[in-house]
Amino acid sequence: MVTSTRILLVEDNPGDVRLVQETLGAGDETYTVEHVTRVDESVDLLDAGNIDLILLDLSLPDSAGLESFDRLRAQSPDVPIVILTGADDLEVAREAVRKGAQDYLIKGKLEGNLLLHAVHYAAERHALHQELEELSLRDPLTGLYNRRGFWLLAEQSLRLAKRNARESVLLLADVDNLKTINDTHGHGIGDQALCAVARAFARAMRDSDIVARLAGDEFIALAVEAHPPGILSLIRRLRTCLCEERAMVEGAEELSISIGSAPFDPKAAPTLEDLMERADGAMYVEKRERNHTEQRPDADVNSENQTTDE
Repeated sequence: MVTSTRILLVEDNPGDVRLVQETLGAGDETYTVEHVTRVDESVDLLDAGNIDLILLDLSLPDSAGLESFDRLRAQSPDVPIVILTGADDLEVAREAVRKGAQDYLIKGKLEGNLLLHAVHYAAERHALHQELEELSLRDPLTGLYNRRGFWLLAEQSLRLAKRNARESVLLLADVDNLKTINDTHGHGIGDQALCAVARAFARAMRDSDIVARLAGDEFIALAVEAHPPGILSLIRRLRTCLCEERAMVEGAEELSISIGSAPFDPKAAPTLEDLMERADGAMYVEKRERNHTEQRPDADVNSENQTTDE
């Protein structure tokens, strides 16, 4: 089955549009070109996730120079961009490449194979870069995203949630007894315990959610387009999954987590930093309350275990 590379051409000059379309149509590969004349018109197409590469003119009615590039880069950081520029904007085009554009092409020199080669190799270079980037965004122990990976994906998700007026919920979790497990059974068992927490998160959350190990014993998840009233059910499911996963790790019987949550209201649109701070505060309230209950002489241990792990 032949797949078509989907290209978004952001260009307001009809002659240049026609030249690009004719040149791409003459190649051996199959290209589908979506054409818009303004940066604002590209938003819906990019949000739909149906674009493989952007050809961007730097002189547009609603944006010019690096502003055009910065806006599209922020909108869709995972889509490669090739700059179309006049000779008088050459230095600006080079600066765009330094900031992450895959290549630049000078208008008037798009004939022959130059455009075809630029598009082909830009896509290949970007795919390789994404593969290497993916490795740098993953926690090597658990396979979840690391702090950097979470930050990039969560900020993009919250921008879309704000634009589409959709709610989301942030969860922040801290492993309660990791030091005890490490000291008693060794760091090998401690690593297995962390992997058990990661598996519990992966099982409890949806594929569309973003889950990460921030550092050490801290885990975080963004439940994308989740409604705050349903968060208690999600937390119960997470604890049930953890109870099942820890049973598979000898020496991790004491493994538990404290969880805090913070809702994202698209009208108020709190920042990711704000959500993390609120969830962190809620998490430590739960941790203090649990510690206080466990220290009571008359505390019902069985009842507490059932409350926190089911």
